[in-house]
Amino acid sequence: MRIVSWNMNKRKEGNWEWILENSDPDYILAQEASPLPSNIKATVRTTTKKSNRSVFYSKLQNHKKLKMSTDSGMGLIVTNAENIFFICVYANLDFKPVDPPLMGLLATYVANIRRHHSAKNILIAGDFNMDRRMDDNPTGTKFANKGTSPTNDFFDAILDMGFNDCMRKFGSKPIQTHRNAKSKFPWEIDHMFATEDLYNALTDIKTLEVPELSDHDPIIANFDIKKK
Repeated sequence: MRIVSWNMNKRKEGNWEWILENSDPDYILAQEASPLPSNIKATVRTTTKKSNRSVFYSKLQNHKKLKMSTDSGMGLIVTNAENIFFICVYANLDFKPVDPPLMGLLATYVANIRRHHSAKNILIAGDFNMDRRMDDNPTGTKFANKGTSPTNDFFDAILDMGFNDCMRKFGSKPIQTHRNAKSKFPWEIDHMFATEDLYNALTDIKTLEVPELSDHDPIIANFDIKKK
């Protein structure tokens, strides 16, 4: 099973065709998603805000959107497919994602999924606009929170809910996912987290640099679901 998470940077055309042709994903969690071309026959679920629209693509059209999805400034979508619950995240910096609303919503969603669906396999992925290194202010940017550690606290809270960082399974170094001409720092602001059984089924994960399509690199993860 192949899962892709990608901020498409609202590009008008080309993104969907490229990612479908070059990665053949089973599921895509897209943020700032491009319009879906009419020739691509797939069921999608979107938020209503065009500026930060999130889309869940299912090749098999076998997913179900849960009522807890929100059209808030964070563009969260919760779906279920193949006994896996997906939470797609787009955390706009203007929404101050390190504040309680995002963490509170994620905690509530995870708790509800576990309580009402007895779910073991949950995947959270998307553009969080956060990197653990932001707390150290490596570039002197507005992202930093000098003297505190809100981004580290945020990610630690996700791990404390029983998730594992998929980007760290095969190496400890950060993986660059965002490329900005104004900053040469290799930010890792796109992330993927999975509960234990799903994490153990992860066989490889990578990013692809496609600056002509987006300033974010798609995260492409392969899972051997037989290992669940």
